Amino acid sequence: MTVLYLSRSKLNYSVNAVYIKGLRQNGITVKTCQLPAGLRKFYEAVKYCRQNLRDADLIIVGYDSPGIAVLMKLTSGKKVVYNALCSIYERLIVSRKLAAPFSFKALYYWFLDFAAVHFADLTMLETDNQIKYFSKLFKVSPQKLFRAWTGVEDEVFYQSDQNTDKFPVFTIVFRGRLLPEAGADVLVRGAKLLDDHELKIYMLGDGPERGRVERLIADLRPKNLEFISAFLSDNELRMILQKSHLSLGQLADHARLERTIPHKAYESLALKLPYLTAANKGVLEILVPNKTCLVCKPGDEKSLAEAILWAKNHPAELNKITENSHRLYQNQLRSHLLANKLLGHIRTVKS
Repeated sequence: MTVLYLSRSKLNYSVNAVYIKGLRQNGITVKTCQLPAGLRKFYEAVKYCRQNLRDADLIIVGYDSPGIAVLMKLTSGKKVVYNALCSIYERLIVSRKLAAPFSFKALYYWFLDFAAVHFADLTMLETDNQIKYFSKLFKVSPQKLFRAWTGVEDEVFYQSDQNTDKFPVFTIVFRGRLLPEAGADVLVRGAKLLDDHELKIYMLGDGPERGRVERLIADLRPKNLEFISAFLSDNELRMILQKSHLSLGQLADHARLERTIPHKAYESLALKLPYLTAANKGVLEILVPNKTCLVCKPGDEKSLAEAILWAKNHPAELNKITENSHRLYQNQLRSHLLANKLLGHIRTVKS
């Protein structure tokens, strides 16, 4: 079986890379094409397909490429799968608030998502709640949607040395884009509540909320919080994570968290790092409180501080949760397992 995998987003993004690698691990020939930005991407997509279509059995269109999904279905005559993860409308309008919900720009992004899921034979989404959201928002049958866990780039996020010493002080790490749903402000306020406790909190990231976060840090001055916005290499990031004792997920009380799972959840599981997250429906589709993760109330800094202290003061229980979560990753979330499940479903989809 030969698959053409085309994407406007980078092929090494985990949402693309995990399935490209996993398909190859399942014996599938995967030919990839990184498309350029702008309108030229449509010309290059058609050109690439004309050169490779004869031997192809399936076309998969990568993340953030809805227009390409539509074009491939109209021109290829092949079964088309769109690896959407989530909707562009949700990411740019609901999360980043780049435009008002009923503005021309919002309607444009909504239409791109709508067209992609209706033209593609199958659309891959990150959670069951995301499927429900798509089905309602874009009036598409759930039969055309498939829950595909994102997984992790295990060539980047792996245990480079199982004997790596932890930091001498109990260390918590919060990393990722500073978006509204991340809840960085919740962490800053929670850190302030922990001023009298011996622990260290690293906040690693940058994004639209950075200015607001920096002002809050300057106002509250939490003693144990260190904010690092500078870019870190994969090796630097992996080392900090491996040496830490606890990883924090998304902490806000935000509508998007009802249906999304952040990449850092998968990264933490792969690195055998215990994960503490706000108890939102999206991430709890895959993790179970007190079994494979710890939870706090969404948007509640007091609940977060209490959960961090519990983790610090209960090392045996925390270690058991860590073992369970890493076993979940090993048994269900590795690239070849995720791709094998996708292949099984694709075979049942009619073009």
